[in-house]
Amino acid sequence: MGWGSFLKAVLYNIDIFAGPVVTLLYPLYSSIRAIESPSRLDDQQWLTYWVLYSFMTLFELSFSRVLECIFGYTLSVIVVGNV
Repeated sequence: MGWGSFLKAVLYNIDIFAGPVVTLLYPLYSSIRAIESPSRLDDQQWLTYWVLYSFMTLFELSFSRVLECIFGYTLSVIVVGNV
């Protein structure tokens, strides 16, 4: 078990790592840059993103069982957009 095995595991599961990077890390970085900029328009844009992201996450956590029972897990992931 060396670096080759670790790298192989990371590349095999790249979708698991890419999801949080795209949905959390990049918006977090951009939000910090927007707060530091003098423009208020980009602040509003990223605040809107975080509010919508929070509502989607809350909806998924609240209704995931119902969506799984009615539609199946795959469709619930497509509708909600989170894994």
